[in-house]
Amino acid sequence: MTSTARSLAPQYSIIEVTHSGDVTSADFRNLGREVKALMDSTGIDRVLADWTEATSAPDNIALVGYGETLTQAGLPADFRHAHVWPKDAHARMSLDMWKTVEKNQGHAARVFGDRESAIEWLSA
Repeated sequence: MTSTARSLAPQYSIIEVTHSGDVTSADFRNLGREVKALMDSTGIDRVLADWTEATSAPDNIALVGYGETLTQAGLPADFRHAHVWPKDAHARMSLDMWKTVEKNQGHAARVFGDRESAIEWLSA
């Protein structure tokens, strides 16, 4: 698995996360800390997660727990999280669950078919 996080500033006030291969619960937690640190240091509260090359995501129990952790982290009220669908069908099912978890936690989360549409929504 390879996951990275970076700021797209100054072009966009967005933190971009990219995932490829099998994304584990440990990967998700570690990357979550990295994204939170970027949010704190940049003041950016928009996150783009590109799952295009991911082949799996953590199981549903882990996703629910991670969604609760996000809420407890004290995200800004206008936090937005855009996802780009993975090509892999199994990974798509996991991502759909992750989007549902986020919405149940009150986060603004949407899934897009391409990176450009996700950036447009995050920038609006």
